[in-house]
Amino acid sequence: MQTARQLVPQHSRGMQNRPYRFPAYQQDPQRRVKKVTAIALFLASFMLSLVVVAQYSSLVIANYQLSRAQRELAVVKNSVSQLELKVAKNSSIVVIEEIARTELGMGEPELKQIKVISAGRVFATGVGE
Repeated sequence: MQTARQLVPQHSRGMQNRPYRFPAYQQDPQRRVKKVTAIALFLASFMLSLVVVAQYSSLVIANYQLSRAQRELAVVKNSVSQLELKVAKNSSIVVIEEIARTELGMGEPELKQIKVISAGRVFATGVGE
């Protein structure tokens, strides 16, 4: 009777405890290098695309902030122009006199309320005189 060892060919006797591996991976070491290179290239392109998306989103945010600031500037310019019109309207002598008479109750001064003061030249000889 033959034993099991005698039936197994000689070249496979040393591989009894090793896991099965594809012979293509063992024979071609460049394939592993190509695989690592492909993975690295994929990761680099993925990171580059993330950078591009981040830059684009920051550009969109900046454009939104710019348009919001432009709208606020337009509102401020409108209120400034309205205030300038109001100042121009209220700075005329006629309007000031009308406000003084109606709202403040002022009137024309009487003759006894008017005093004339003359401002003459005073020559000072010292400091504080």
